[in-house]
Amino acid sequence: MSTRSSDSSDGVRTRTVSVDTDDAIGPDLFRLLALGCVLVLTASYVSVLREVTRVVGGTRSLFVLVGATILAATILSRLIRPRTATVTALAAGGVSFGYYLEASGVGIGGALDGFEEILTDTVTLVTGLPLLRMIEAGIWSLAFVPAPVFLSWYLALRGRYGLSVLAGGTALVFLVLTGDAETTTTLVGTLGAMGAIGFGELTRREGSIAQADLLAVLFAVVIVLSLSVTFVPSGPASPTTAGGATGGTLEGTIDSASEQSGIAGDVDLSPEKRFTVEADRPSYWRTGVYDRFTGDAWVRTGQDRSLEEGIATPPGRHDRMRQTVTAETELGVMPAAAQPIDVDGDLAQRTEVSTHDQIRPTSTLLEGDSYVVESAILHATPDDLAAAGEDYPDDVSESYLQTPEGTSSEFEQRTAEVTADAETPYEKATAIERYLRSSKEYSLDVDQPEGDVAEEFLLEMDEGYCVYFATAMTQMLRAEDVPARYVTGYTAGEPVDDGEYVVRGLDAHAWVEVYFPEKGWVAFEPTPGDERDEVHSEFLEDESDDVEDNGEADGTDDPADENVPSDQNADDGSADDTAENGSVDDGEDNPPFDDSSDDVASPVDSLDGNVQQTDDGIGMDDVVSLLTVTRETAAIAAVVLIGLVAFVHRTGAFAGARRTVGIYRHGRRADPDEDARRAFYRLERLLAREYRPRRRDESAREYVRTLAAADEDGVASDRRTEAVLASYERAVYGGGVGREQADDAIELVDGLSRERVPVVGRRRDRSE
Repeated sequence: MSTRSSDSSDGVRTRTVSVDTDDAIGPDLFRLLALGCVLVLTASYVSVLREVTRVVGGTRSLFVLVGATILAATILSRLIRPRTATVTALAAGGVSFGYYLEASGVGIGGALDGFEEILTDTVTLVTGLPLLRMIEAGIWSLAFVPAPVFLSWYLALRGRYGLSVLAGGTALVFLVLTGDAETTTTLVGTLGAMGAIGFGELTRREGSIAQADLLAVLFAVVIVLSLSVTFVPSGPASPTTAGGATGGTLEGTIDSASEQSGIAGDVDLSPEKRFTVEADRPSYWRTGVYDRFTGDAWVRTGQDRSLEEGIATPPGRHDRMRQTVTAETELGVMPAAAQPIDVDGDLAQRTEVSTHDQIRPTSTLLEGDSYVVESAILHATPDDLAAAGEDYPDDVSESYLQTPEGTSSEFEQRTAEVTADAETPYEKATAIERYLRSSKEYSLDVDQPEGDVAEEFLLEMDEGYCVYFATAMTQMLRAEDVPARYVTGYTAGEPVDDGEYVVRGLDAHAWVEVYFPEKGWVAFEPTPGDERDEVHSEFLEDESDDVEDNGEADGTDDPADENVPSDQNADDGSADDTAENGSVDDGEDNPPFDDSSDDVASPVDSLDGNVQQTDDGIGMDDVVSLLTVTRETAAIAAVVLIGLVAFVHRTGAFAGARRTVGIYRHGRRADPDEDARRAFYRLERLLAREYRPRRRDESAREYVRTLAAADEDGVASDRRTEAVLASYERAVYGGGVGREQADDAIELVDGLSRERVPVVGRRRDRSE
C-alpha cells in the first residue's frame, strides 16, 4: 500500500491511497483457503460419525449439532478469549451429551447410572474397539462432536491454525485408533490439516512459507502415524474364524471376525470335519449372536466378560442338556446348544462370555481339545409363546430393535402385508418365517446386492442362502417392533453313533432368535430345508470324486462322508426333541426351529474355502496382487518420500554427510592455488567438528591461533595444521603455490582426517 499527496487546481491538497492488489487479496485468499481446509478436516471425522449414526440413528441430530456448533464458534470467536473458548468447548460437549440423553429417553439419571460402563467402552476404543461395537454408539457419537468442532473452528477464525489443527486432528486420530476411519478418510483429513497449516503460514507471512520443509515433514509423520495406529492391538489375540474356513466360503463369511459376521455373494461348501458332539439329542450348535445390522454385515456389540462372572439362567421352564464337544481341527469358536449356562473342563479357564451370553474361546482351540457345556433347553408350546405378550425388558428393546436409519418405507410396507393377519409377536414370527420359506428359493450362487441386504432380499431377490433368509427375517421382525437377533453356528450334523454327531464345515448355518417375555430367546428357521438338502446333495455329488482323488476323505471307509445329509438325520428329530432343543413341543405344520423336518439334518449352508490356492505354493495371481499398487498406496508412498526428503533438508543430514565426506576426500586436483584453498577448507571443517566453527569476523590465522591456545596438544596445535594454513595464506594472499606444495597440503589434511574423524562428534576433554 502506498500514499501520494497532490494539490488540486483549487488549492485543496488531497491524499491518494493506492492498494497493492497482491497485499490486499493474497492474505485474504490464503485465509479463506486455510478455513476451508479446517472444514475439510472437520468433515473427515464427522463423516466417520455419520456412518455410525446411519446404522444406529441420529444423523439429522448429528448434522444439526455440527452446524449449531460452528455457528456458535463463529459468533464467539470475537467475544471470548482462547482459554474461555476451551472451557466452553468442554461445556458444549457435556451439554450436548446431556441433551441427547434426554432426547433419546435415557435421561441424565440413566447416564449417571451407566457412567462406568460408558467410560469403559470409551477407554477401550483407543485399543481398536470399533464404535459400532459400543452399546451406546449413537449417544457417544453425538457427545463426541461439539468439543473438537467448536474449538477447531474457533481457533481457525482467530488465526491459530496450528492449534486448530491440533484440536481437529486429535479427533481424527482418535477415530483412526478405533479402526473406524478408513484410509481415504484419513488421507483427506490429513491433507486438510496440512493445508490449513500451510495456507495459515502463507497468511501470516503474506505469501511466503519460510518453513515449507517442516510442514512436509509434519505431513508425512501424520500420514504414517494415522495409518499405522490401525494396527495397534486391541488386547490379547483372539480367534476370528472357525477352523480353516476362509472368506470365500459360507463358513468363513459367517465367522469373518470375532465381532462381525459378514454377508457375501457366491459361496461354496466344505466337507471338512470341524468338531464332534456327544449329546443325548440333536441341536443347532450356536457359535455367535449378533444384534447390530449395518446394512451389509452384522456386528456384535458390548464387551466380553470372564466365565467366572457366570451366565444367568434364562427365564421360563427349562431342561438341562450336557454336551461334550471335541475339536477335529483348529476352531476359533465354541459351539454349544442354546442357551449355554456353564462350561466344564480345562478350557473353562480360557472361556469368555459375550454380552449376549454366548461362550467364546480366548485362544484358538486345537485339534483334540474338548470341553463340556451345560445348556438350558426351553420348554414352551405355541400357546405359551402366543400368550407371552409384549412386555419386553428395557435392555432387550434397546438392543434388539435396531434397524439402519435409511430403512425404506417399501420394506416396512411389505413386512406389514406379510404380517397383516398376525395379532401377536409369535404369529408375526411364524408368518414371516412361512413367507420366506415359501416365496424364496435356496441357492449358494447369488450376487451380493448393494445397499441394505435385508431390503434387497425381500423386495428384489428371488433366491439366497441362510445368511439372507436370517437377515431378512430379523429385520422384518424388528420393523414390526418384535425383538430379534441374528445367530450363527452349525446344524446338528450327522449322527455316527448313539448320541454322537459329526459336524462339518458344510453344516455352517445362520438362523433367527426371537425374544418372548418370561420365556427368553426362541429359535426360528426361515431357510427352506428341502431346497437346502437338494443343493447340498448336488454339491456332494460334484465333489465326491475330487475328495477321493485328493486323499482328504474316503467315502467307502467312512460313511459320514457320503451321508451327511441323509434322511436318517431327519428321522432322529421329533416334536418332543424340538421342544427340548429350544422351541416348541407341538407338531404344527411350521413350528419354529422344526427339528422334525429336514432342517436340523440338512447341513447345506456351510462352505469351505474356495480360495483357488494349490499345494504348488504362491501362484501368479498372488504375485500380481503383491505387485499391484493402488492409488492410495502410491499417494502414501509419495507423501512419505516427500517427507523424508524434507526431513533430510530440515535436519541438514545431507549437507552434514557431504561435509563429512569432504573431510575424507579432496576430489579432483586442478589448479594448485585452488587445491591449497580446498585443503584448508577441509581442515577448517575438521577443526569445526573438533572445536567450533570459525566466526565471520575471524581470519584464518586468528582462528587457528585461538584454538591452539586453548588446546596445546590438539589438532589446532599440530605442525601439520600450521603448514596447511601457510599454504592457504600463500595461495590467497601471496604469490601462489606450486603443485608440489599443494599436494603436500592435501596429504597433510588426509592424515589429520584419518586420525580425527573416527572420533567426530566428541569434543576433547580439556582436562586431559
